[in-house]
Parts: sequence; structure tokens; C-alpha cells
Amino acid sequence: MATKPGCWCTKCRKVHKDEPCPHRKPFERKRGPTKQSGRGGRVWQRTREFIFHRDNFLCQICKSKGILTSVELHGAYHGICDHMVPISQGGDDKLDNLQTICQTCDKNKTALESRYSVDPGVGKV
Repeated sequence: MATKPGCWCTKCRKVHKDEPCPHRKPFERKRGPTKQSGRGGRVWQRTREFIFHRDNFLCQICKSKGILTSVELHGAYHGICDHMVPISQGGDDKLDNLQTICQTCDKNKTALESRYSVDPGVGKV
């Protein structure tokens, strides 16, 4: 009868046959079971979809400059459901504070917001 091959461990770079690696930590949830994980919930996904349909899948910042930039919900050219007034500056998740923007405009807007932030720690990793 053939023996079971071992598992390669990326932590210690050895093959373990029957026992788990002592260096590997078990998976732990970072949030409690009652907390949602930020913007990844079902309600946010439905809101995001609604905003994209409302804005006809066009980047609103590019549209204000006279350029029509089409975005998708998912994929390589996915758009971002953006807060016009960031939550860190008192904005909220109401529909009139949300807009569809492309990835390029999101990068530019994020860089501008972090440069002119009131709190020097905001926007830095």
C-alpha cells in the first residue's frame, strides 16, 4: 500500500508527513463573529450596484471633464463606488454622497485627499 505524501510547509521549508508544522499558526478571524467586514457586505454590494446603474456605468469625474470613461462592476476595468465627501472628513453612505469613478480617478483623488488631509496620519499606511 502506498504511503501518503507529506505536505510542504512554506514557513519552515520542510515536508511534514503526519504532524502539522509547529511554526504554522491556525487561521483566526480578525473580527468578532457579530461584526461585518466593512464594505464587503451584501447591503454595500447592492448599494454599489445601484450607484453604478444610476450613473450609467460612467466615471463621473471624467464625465465632468467631457470624457466618457466606461467602467464595469467586476473585472479588469472595474469601477469604484466613491464617497464624494470621505467618511474620514464627515461624509456618510447616503446615495447623494456616492458616485461611480474609474480606477485612474480613484488613484488621483486618493492621493489628493491624503496630501490635503487635516489629520497627518490619515491616508498613510
